[in-house]
Amino acid sequence: MQLTILGATGPIGRGALQQALAAGHRVTVLVRDAARLPEHGDERVTVVIGDAATAAHVEAAARGSQALICALGPGKDYKSTLATRTAGPVLQAMAAAGVGRLVWLSALGSGDTVRRQSLFQAAASRLVMGRLMADKGIADETIAGSDRDWTIALPVLFGKDDATGDYETIPLDGTRGRVGGRINRADVADFLLHAATSGQWGRRRVILTGGAGRQR
Repeated sequence: MQLTILGATGPIGRGALQQALAAGHRVTVLVRDAARLPEHGDERVTVVIGDAATAAHVEAAARGSQALICALGPGKDYKSTLATRTAGPVLQAMAAAGVGRLVWLSALGSGDTVRRQSLFQAAASRLVMGRLMADKGIADETIAGSDRDWTIALPVLFGKDDATGDYETIPLDGTRGRVGGRINRADVADFLLHAATSGQWGRRRVILTGGAGRQR
């Protein structure tokens, strides 16, 4: 399968890229600096240099792909507006390139999803990441209001980088209870790749947590 990944130089996007290659997929990545991508010399990887907030750049990376994974993250910039700056251009580019499937990395605590966070994590989100989570929430609504076949991933706090294979996928709506815990970044990457290639979780928001993260 041909995939496009945005954010492939970040820890989760890089994990999704590595897992995609291991599974036999071909991948186009959009990056600002190819030198930051160790896989840039791999013949299975096509590198497009550009900015995910520019629709023309995203379109160039998306053409020919069956699905796009957006794993962009703000790093430690808790005032970042990256999500809202990229949501519109990504949707515009996908429509122009004829790509229907979108898997979008957000976070539990974005917008009104704070109602599903554990009380501790909800308080931390409001105190430390209020502006960032509000921005992510606006972007999530933009994605959910589009005509793409989208899935929005809502991981809890991150743990280590290694894959465990032991994580829960919990629909945001249709279930009750708060969710806490942590999830390793490689497990988030696993979900993004699975959602993109399997077609599961279409037009759903999905909470991701480690195996014991659900709170009653």
